[in-house]
Amino acid sequence: MTGIVVVYNTKDIFQRAYESVRRHLPYMPLIIVDGSDEYDPCYQYVRSLRENDLNTIHQLRYNIGHGRGMHYGLERCQDNEALIFDSDIIMLRNPASEMLGLLSGNTYGVGWVYYVGRDGFDFGTPERGHKTPIPYLHPYFMLLNVKQYFRFQPFVHHGAPCFKAMIDIYDRGLSDDLLKNFRGLTGHTSGRGINWIGKPSRYIQHDFGGTRAANRAQGKKEIDGTWER
Repeated sequence: MTGIVVVYNTKDIFQRAYESVRRHLPYMPLIIVDGSDEYDPCYQYVRSLRENDLNTIHQLRYNIGHGRGMHYGLERCQDNEALIFDSDIIMLRNPASEMLGLLSGNTYGVGWVYYVGRDGFDFGTPERGHKTPIPYLHPYFMLLNVKQYFRFQPFVHHGAPCFKAMIDIYDRGLSDDLLKNFRGLTGHTSGRGINWIGKPSRYIQHDFGGTRAANRAQGKKEIDGTWER
């Protein structure tokens, strides 16, 4: 199992995430896709992590975005399983072995599954006119079958970067077979969406919008560039 995380100009948040993951998974190979600016403290921090031979660092010097960054990491993953996590999580307990137990056969991925519309927005968003709820495996903390990932649409530049993959899986009638909901992951641990409410988790703390809030505080866009449709 190889870990994959995408980072952009958020040193303190990412350092907290990295150290929490390493406390529980000290021997896991980890691919870090860093889009930080060279002058940003995050760039220097990520660079320092090269001292750990288990870390493979890709410092791109431009903001690749979350979806494209995850895809970049998956293209370079040498393992059959990839543990993808957001740069603003805190690992409280390690659920990886339990999640691996669910990633059997042709399973696409294991994690928190909730529902979006065909545009990637939370299912039921009033102005979106959604008609069909599509199961969506959320990338804040998920375990993927790497070979299965490449059978479907790739992750893209969007606020819900996995949405085209999830639509592809749904349209083939495979959501129930390929997506496994791990009950230990309760989703975001703060905030509220159209069809979810933040609540505590025994495994992973993920306060909604942590990275976006940090970027806003620096005067940066929440998600740079135009989203794919």
